[in-house]
Amino acid sequence: MLALARYTLKGPYHAAAVVAVMAILSVLLPLVSGNPLLGALLGMVLTYMAGALVGLVILTQGVQSGIKAIIASVLGITLVTTIVLQAPEFGITIGLAQWLPIIVLAQAFRTTNSLAITLMAGVFLGMIAIFAQFMLWPELESDWLSIIEQSMTLLRPGESYDVEQLSENVRMMVHWMILAMAGSLYVLMMLVVLVARWLQARLAESDGFRREFATLTLGKPAALVASVLLGLSIWLKQDWLTALAILISAAFLFQGVAVVIERLIRKSKNVVLMYILFIILLLIVPHVVAITMLTGIIDNWLVFRKHKISENTPD
Repeated sequence: MLALARYTLKGPYHAAAVVAVMAILSVLLPLVSGNPLLGALLGMVLTYMAGALVGLVILTQGVQSGIKAIIASVLGITLVTTIVLQAPEFGITIGLAQWLPIIVLAQAFRTTNSLAITLMAGVFLGMIAIFAQFMLWPELESDWLSIIEQSMTLLRPGESYDVEQLSENVRMMVHWMILAMAGSLYVLMMLVVLVARWLQARLAESDGFRREFATLTLGKPAALVASVLLGLSIWLKQDWLTALAILISAAFLFQGVAVVIERLIRKSKNVVLMYILFIILLLIVPHVVAITMLTGIIDNWLVFRKHKISENTPD
């Protein structure tokens, strides 16, 4: 990845070529792969790798250089979707949805030199997305349910499953997928920007990224807003409030992860094993995610990292 990052930073044409090829492959692989699941997984990995490289270009060379690479990516995706799917608008939509958040977040990081401000800028983008989702696509949940229920009718008769229970589980799953959609995309976009910043620090042989993440604090006002939104979402049970609460909680998940790393993982005897275990738990155990997020909120008052490294601007 570091070698690819160095090649990408050689010039605008190098960046455009690398990002365009990765973006084209990310769309093409799921369509031509013999294994749809594997193709989709590889496509997703390539998508976010390309995003991290664009973020790296913006962090190091500015937004104009990043946009040049993005234009090449959008053209490439549009070409593939036009030839394979006869749907050029699909490629343009994918390109805009994929790159716009990265442009804003990477430029916010470059301008402010603050991980906390970048995280809150991402929350603001997510809030816009949530309001657009509930105002412009109020039937999104029912549309998804309709598609899934039509697919369920293809299940072979005589199989041992409870149709009513299965339908209820599907409705619950789709409902929470809709509510968590903005928060999930926010986490993914922020991870892309964090990887870009990590690459920048590694190429500069700096520990700037580690210091920034170790001292990450979103502040008491933001923590208070998160606490109020969580309380209101539980009390009022309004979907849009729940979606907002999930979104801002996702921001404090990053602060919680910083606390766990500094207070527990770095002090353990086997740091690599603890990192792997913590990541696995975050991916498969929802309770660990909730506890980590609450830790991030509470840290703004109790300050679990008593001996913080003094915060420095990015190198």
